[in-house]
Amino acid sequence: MKSDTYHLKVIILAAGKSERFNGIKLLAKLNSQEQSPALITHVLQQVSKSLASYKIENSEVQIATGDYHQQLSKLINEQCPTHFCSDASLGLGHTIAQSVANIVAKNDHTSHIMITLADQVALVADDYGNLIGQSMLMPDKLICAKAQLEIMPPAIFPRSYFSQLMKLTGDKGAKALLHKNKSQLQQVSIPNAVIDIDTREDLNHWQKSHLNLSQ
Repeated sequence: MKSDTYHLKVIILAAGKSERFNGIKLLAKLNSQEQSPALITHVLQQVSKSLASYKIENSEVQIATGDYHQQLSKLINEQCPTHFCSDASLGLGHTIAQSVANIVAKNDHTSHIMITLADQVALVADDYGNLIGQSMLMPDKLICAKAQLEIMPPAIFPRSYFSQLMKLTGDKGAKALLHKNKSQLQQVSIPNAVIDIDTREDLNHWQKSHLNLSQ
């Protein structure tokens, strides 16, 4: 699929309550260096680098927020639009449904939506790029990461699945949709996708393992 007809929007899910972290997880520093970016900033940087490398027309990143909308919006400032999901407290499915509906309402030309998690700190631009490249080669297919024999985000959904995404409820996310349509699913091996941050112990372990991580 040519880049001029492949119009990708990216939703970074950042609406969680960080209950297990005991603080605002996504504002925490990626590593112990003073100039280290916050988790949400790092993920945004990697996604943006990936989109820039493919030069996809009309591509855009949207950060879906919940309880910490003000704090995240202040940090991101004008780098990226944020979308407050009023139903985020009802579960991940509601956040995805509202975020997709927001994109559809604003832009009729979006052909694909990538959904990724704001705490998948190990993902780099090339990881997102591998998914985008596969999606451009197989634009009618669902594309998702595979790690440790499991399918997981990030995942890319063609427009034909937008209506199903907008019907998601509860805390199930979009994985059930991927399983339901497994015959149309193309999996991409991305070992980094398995790493996310839930607790301060997770973050401490990550920081100790990646002392020299560059921005």
